[in-house]
Amino acid sequence: MKMNRSMAEAIYWKQMSLRGRGAVRDRLEWLVSNETKSPVEIDEIQAAKLRDLVAHSYRTVPYYRELMDERGLKPDDIATPADLAKLPVLSRARLAAHQDRLLSSEADTESLQVNFSSGSTGVRAQFSQDQDFRLWMRAHQLRTYAWCSGWKLGDPFVLLWGSEIYWSLKQRIEQWENRLVNRREFNTFRLSPELIAAFLDELIAFRPALVSTYSNAIHLITGEAARRGLRIEGLRAVQATSEPLPPALRERIEQTLNCEVYDKYGMRESNVVAHESPDHNGMLLQSENVVVEILDDDLQPCPEGVRGKLVVTPLNNRAMPLLRYETSDVAALLPRAADAILPFPRISSVAGRLQDLIVVPGQGHVDSYFFSYLLMQQPLIHWFQVIQDRPEALTIRVYAPDGLDRATRNQLVERIVHHTQFPFQVEFDVLHRMPESSTGKFRLCVSNLEQTPRLDRA
Repeated sequence: MKMNRSMAEAIYWKQMSLRGRGAVRDRLEWLVSNETKSPVEIDEIQAAKLRDLVAHSYRTVPYYRELMDERGLKPDDIATPADLAKLPVLSRARLAAHQDRLLSSEADTESLQVNFSSGSTGVRAQFSQDQDFRLWMRAHQLRTYAWCSGWKLGDPFVLLWGSEIYWSLKQRIEQWENRLVNRREFNTFRLSPELIAAFLDELIAFRPALVSTYSNAIHLITGEAARRGLRIEGLRAVQATSEPLPPALRERIEQTLNCEVYDKYGMRESNVVAHESPDHNGMLLQSENVVVEILDDDLQPCPEGVRGKLVVTPLNNRAMPLLRYETSDVAALLPRAADAILPFPRISSVAGRLQDLIVVPGQGHVDSYFFSYLLMQQPLIHWFQVIQDRPEALTIRVYAPDGLDRATRNQLVERIVHHTQFPFQVEFDVLHRMPESSTGKFRLCVSNLEQTPRLDRA
């Protein structure tokens, strides 16, 4: 049974108030009001928050006070996002080495929670976040949900998530309260065929207006829906996050589920970084939450349209500021659209990490989008992962319950060699069940080479 939308919204805000999170509503209303501002006003809001964060960091964080003193910098020297170049980037290794010295002396220790990155780059980062950060996180999440086909708070919503950290913090009472606000949550830690079928049955019965989930999870659910010839009535949008959203996957979801698809990019260190515009006109940066830099191999700003390393400065974690945090993700800044309906800057879709780029010896690299187009056209393949341990060889893991015949394998190898113009040695690892992941998500391409490709060869 579903609640009336207005009633569900009222109950949601009452719950938030009773849990000491009533300030989320004020933050959300402020964020929504910013949607009518000009690009210049948005940039000034961001710069003002940055100046405040830098001053706070200098005053209360030993690591930044020492760093800035060594460089002869005062807080006023970093007045705009461009001025951040005066500071070094903060790598995960540096974060790990200076944990205690990065914590603010004014941190709300009673509400501090230790969080971790997924470790998908091989280095698991640890950082602390307080209640203020989590209030901003919820407000930004709600704003991005509303960008998905007009979803409103109280409309039926489903979260399909697999993070061990997320589920370890969930309380049983919260899961029951979800039912009063037309919200359902399902753990995608294990994506077995039985669970995929069960998730689809739950979605059909609940009829959500919006589903937010990992790209791979909704891909598998879409395949099950196509196999059974089913639709999810009432579904208006899917918000895909935490993994690359290749165009082939987007198209399959749109056609099979008859809904719009929106890309969302974020990380545990910063929460939401960018979200697809409501009119699908690029990925819009959450300017009130982060400053984003796109840098080349020499850590110089990339021109618009040129892919580079994505570096973020979260603006809402005053407990442990992360100025110029190196993400290993790859994207490009785009010009603001003349016909944009919202005033925020744009970036390209985030195709993946540097480690997700498969090296073509002597010629550059290819990313997961090529392999997605190639492998997802095969009805026998439900999921894939390309692994490169040696420059000349690829291992392609495929979840193919009915097996993968020799003709299909030969055809795929021929296409890979033709596209890359390199005679890769290709080995297939055929799985009959989905592998498990402690984070619920998977990288589509994994390069274990010591040298990652330079971006200027892309």
